[in-house]
Amino acid sequence: MPTATPLPRVAPTADVTAPPAWNPPEWNAPARATEELVPLEWRGLRYTCRVITSDRPPVTEPLLLLGGALQDMYAWPRLERRLGAHMPLVLVDLPGVGTADDLPAEQGFDALAEAALHVVDRLGLDRINLLGASYGAPIAYRAALSRPSLIKRLVLAGATHRMNPRLVSDCEQVWRARAALADVTDGTLSDAGSYEIAERAVATLLNTTRREQVSQAPTVARLLHRQFARITPAEARRHAVCHQRLLGPDPLPSESIEAVRALVFTGEHDDVSTPEENRAVAAAIAGSTFLLVRDADHMVHLEREAEYADLVLRFLTDRPLDGLHYTTPPERTGRR
Repeated sequence: MPTATPLPRVAPTADVTAPPAWNPPEWNAPARATEELVPLEWRGLRYTCRVITSDRPPVTEPLLLLGGALQDMYAWPRLERRLGAHMPLVLVDLPGVGTADDLPAEQGFDALAEAALHVVDRLGLDRINLLGASYGAPIAYRAALSRPSLIKRLVLAGATHRMNPRLVSDCEQVWRARAALADVTDGTLSDAGSYEIAERAVATLLNTTRREQVSQAPTVARLLHRQFARITPAEARRHAVCHQRLLGPDPLPSESIEAVRALVFTGEHDDVSTPEENRAVAAAIAGSTFLLVRDADHMVHLEREAEYADLVLRFLTDRPLDGLHYTTPPERTGRR
């Protein structure tokens, strides 16, 4: 297997002085950003990660990003542009997602955490920052619990110890219906059938009762609707398996994480993983910080993309999180 190009180390003298507020033009990735696809194999399953590096010295450790059940390694272009100038980024199609081999349905989040840690070992990284969003949160939590010395900082977005069974069951049924209703000859649906499935999928992920209080809610709903309407039967079957995995007992284990700096957050109107559920996750991590992003729900990264990137960048470069206009005051809820 080819050897991955070594990632640049954090520059000891790097200037990490923060601007007083988020500044999108400053965060545009430089022209000479490079991307490498690294093939991986774990337990006989083939998968791939993308490694994005900049021509600027990194100001923090590489960030491994583990996204939601409906997100592959190309699903974070906005965050890539805003963070890629400051640190190496590692995005991965874990088994069962994107271009990767299928993960057997009976294998759970422990297996996915092992596969995620194999990425880090394959790239030869000593320390990383780790971000787990939604479905990626249980994977990231287990990875930090398993090898805390590897994780410099942990970010969990939209995390919960146990998903709402009704909500997850609705999601699973949506994707099983999408696979079952496809025409057996070419895998397509009628426009009406595709529209209905997409509408149901969007309704499971967005807080429709608070739409007027969520930034860019109509735009995000249209974006997700278009994405879901194009999902193939094979992709729908995979999504159903992912949501079936979320129905298992305790997506997040009961053990507490020690000795890892952690930030847990979600949107203030999130009804997929509620603020109270995220706060409970933060309470299980020693010395962690919890806050909410204003005017957002579960899809914070789409609804308030610049603020999402600003928050992550501030935390990963040890900048203060107090006094941000787009969040609630940070709470130090994790036990010490």
